[in-house]
Amino acid sequence: MKKTLKLMAALFVGAMFMGACQQAEEPAMEPGQNDAVVTRAYGDKTPKVTIYVETNDVNPLNAGDYVLPNGEPYADIVELFAANIHKRTVNGVTEPVLYLNDKMTNLMENDGYLTYIKPLQDKGIKVILTILGDHQGIGFTNLNDTQATQFAKILAHAVEKYGLDGIGFDDEYSKVTSTVQGSYGNLIKKLHAEMPADKLITVFQYGNVGSSQIGADAGALIDYVYSDFASYNTYIGVSGVGKAQFAPESINLGYGYSTIAISNYGDNAYNVAENGYGAIMHFNLRRTSDRNQTQLFSSIADGAWGELSVSVASTPSNAGDRPQDWTFVTGGHDITMDDVNAQ
Repeated sequence: MKKTLKLMAALFVGAMFMGACQQAEEPAMEPGQNDAVVTRAYGDKTPKVTIYVETNDVNPLNAGDYVLPNGEPYADIVELFAANIHKRTVNGVTEPVLYLNDKMTNLMENDGYLTYIKPLQDKGIKVILTILGDHQGIGFTNLNDTQATQFAKILAHAVEKYGLDGIGFDDEYSKVTSTVQGSYGNLIKKLHAEMPADKLITVFQYGNVGSSQIGADAGALIDYVYSDFASYNTYIGVSGVGKAQFAPESINLGYGYSTIAISNYGDNAYNVAENGYGAIMHFNLRRTSDRNQTQLFSSIADGAWGELSVSVASTPSNAGDRPQDWTFVTGGHDITMDDVNAQ
């Protein structure tokens, strides 16, 4: 509705202007030409919708239960939040390790892919594993060249092993005491080279931490950068990233949102689409029994693509409210260079 009202106003002004400037004789229109309807198509879903799922307490399948009127999913990308960068010592040398915590492990291991990832992909949703620091003193900003190569290989191995669509980075909680200039960008370039061309790389611009270490050559390889939580923040803090790669609207679903806020998010979704930005990000999806998110999603869909609503799928009966139903693995699971070399 927001888009229609703005469009009608624009068409009215345009019609008045055209009427004043008309010549006495107008060229004949081709048959059917006057039947054309101006609208923003949503078949290709631009801007894309990303939904982060906190896998510590939410089933990622819930993200695929929100649908548009044509039955297609509201979400285009689901980010599994989060795995961690850890470290180990091998012959006195520090190596990076990819750590899946006790709750993340069985989403990946033991055929977790078939239960929790593939069903989303079958709906056309890309599923990405987000990597987060973990108070280990190692992170994306202090890797030397050898460590960056190792971690890129480990991440690419995980993408292939678990059938993922890419890797997301969130530079928080690493507790590094020093940095290596250009480390973050170096890691991104190496990961891009290790993965197939159709795999995605995303960056959450939280607090803009580490972004100064991503040069334009690395930034150009990033598919999407999400702004720090904001209703509409157009500041792109990563060099080499253009509008088509950026999400200026970045919403924390874990917070409450009023009727006014819902309307404002819809208005800004219109601005996102109208100004050529590529994505809208939602963080921390909640279960429907915890929070009704359909009003918010509908407002965003209306703003971004016009006259659309979002609903929860009719099946299964607990769609949108699926419980966390997998077994936790004490101690989690490490993926190291030993796994890469053994493949």
